[in-house]
Amino acid sequence: MEWLLAAAGVLLAAAGVLALFVAFSYRRRLENALNINSNLVYTANQARAADNALVLSVLAREIANELMQRDAESYKKRFERLYYKWQEIEKKDVKDKLACTQIITSKYVTFLDFDELGTKVHVLYADGFSFKSDDDLWDTYENIRLFDALNCELDEEWRRHGASISENEYEHLNKYCKKLGDTKLLAHLYKAREQFDYLKRSGVEQDSESEWQYETKDYNFKRIAHIAESRWGVHVKAMDRYGMWGLFVDEKAYTSFYAADKDFNEEVLDSLHIRLCLDAREYSSIEGMAL
Repeated sequence: MEWLLAAAGVLLAAAGVLALFVAFSYRRRLENALNINSNLVYTANQARAADNALVLSVLAREIANELMQRDAESYKKRFERLYYKWQEIEKKDVKDKLACTQIITSKYVTFLDFDELGTKVHVLYADGFSFKSDDDLWDTYENIRLFDALNCELDEEWRRHGASISENEYEHLNKYCKKLGDTKLLAHLYKAREQFDYLKRSGVEQDSESEWQYETKDYNFKRIAHIAESRWGVHVKAMDRYGMWGLFVDEKAYTSFYAADKDFNEEVLDSLHIRLCLDAREYSSIEGMAL
């Protein structure tokens, strides 16, 4: 009888060890499964945030390009207001930021609702945005940017891929708009010189009684005294800006274009203070900007 009890004890002990081993193995498998699932969830969240943030950045860029093309100065002023608006929102607590997000998502229920072009493979801005006013486009753009910036504050994964409304972006926009305006001025000066040459070839006489010796529907012209160059000043009516070109003759003839103030004092700008050969056509690619 005693040996039976001893055998039973051994069997019970073995069964206990086996049960512990099975339980431990099950726990390890469960932990591995949970870890795998957790990694999948983490990866999925990263992909979701990256994809959605990318979609919004592309949509925002398309609208911004259209608005910049329509009126860069107006866009700059609107963005300045948006920048300071975000500065105030950024100071709010999480509850208020969530409330701001909910206001946007109540109007734009899905990401597709942000898409003003109705994304297709081939869509020209002129066609895709033609039925949208500046105010309508800006409203969508502002909501996209605020939604993106808010998610950077509220969602850790989104923060890795999204874009806030930063001071660096604001400064870059100011510099870019200035360069864009200077480039348009340069294109106008190039066209103004062509119109001036046509007037001279056509034998049009100078107006001796006016401030301007010559005038077209686009430009006013006047002689500017200079020690080394034969200079003409230009008033660009469409931009209400002033510039000059100067002809310098050495072994070759060179033309320099300059920005200027209304008194035709030279403004040295990197994008304009450039010399080029008189017969060269370096600026033909930007002639279309002089509209």
